[in-house]
Amino acid sequence: MQFYSKKLLQPEKQPYVPGTVLFQGNNGASGSVDFYPGVYYIRAQGGGGGGGNNSYYNGGGGGSGAGFEGYIRFLTEMPGTLVTAGTGGARQAAGTATTIAGVLTLGGGLRGLENSIGKGGTLSWVNKDSGLYAVISASVQRNGYDGVIPPNSGSAVSGGNSVLTNSGGGLANAAATAPGAGGGGGYAWHLSGGAGMYGEILIRYERLRP
Repeated sequence: MQFYSKKLLQPEKQPYVPGTVLFQGNNGASGSVDFYPGVYYIRAQGGGGGGGNNSYYNGGGGGSGAGFEGYIRFLTEMPGTLVTAGTGGARQAAGTATTIAGVLTLGGGLRGLENSIGKGGTLSWVNKDSGLYAVISASVQRNGYDGVIPPNSGSAVSGGNSVLTNSGGGLANAAATAPGAGGGGGYAWHLSGGAGMYGEILIRYERLRP
C-alpha cells in the first residue's frame, strides 16, 4: 500500500487567473502591480525622442525608446511595484523611460538637434542577479534605434523606428507614428522637428512555472 502526501496531491494555487492583465498603459500612465512567484508576459518600450530643428543644417531625427517583449519569472513576492509608461518628447526634447521599479528601465529616446542625431534609449536591468526574478525568454530585448539626419526630402524616415514593431519613425519634419518611435528632423525650408511618440507597457500573468 502506498501513501501520498496530501500536499503533493493538491494543485498549487495560482496568484491570478492565467491571462489576467495586471497593468496596461501608455503616455505617462502609472500604477502598482503585485508580483507573486510565477511567469509574467511583459511588452514595453520607452517614449521616442523628438526630432531636431533645422537652421543652417538639417535637424537629426529623435531616437526610439528601448524595448522588451518576453517572459519574466518572478521568484519571490514583490507587492506594490510601481510601473510607469514613458512619454514622447516634443521637438528637440527627449522621451522618458518606461519602468518597472526594481526590475527594468527602458530608457526614452534622446532628442535630435541641428546636425546631431538623437540616440536610442538604453535598456537597463535592475537587481538582475539578486534572485528576485529571471528572464525566461525574449523576442525583443534591446536599446532603441538612433535617428538619422534627413536629406532634403520629406519622404525620408528620420526618426528611429519602434523596436517592438520596427515602424513609425517620423518622416523629416513630421511626428512619429508608432508608440516608442522617434520624431523626424527638420530640413531645408521645413524648419521644425517632429515629436516622438509615447511609450507603453503591458503586464500579464501567464502561469506558475516555465
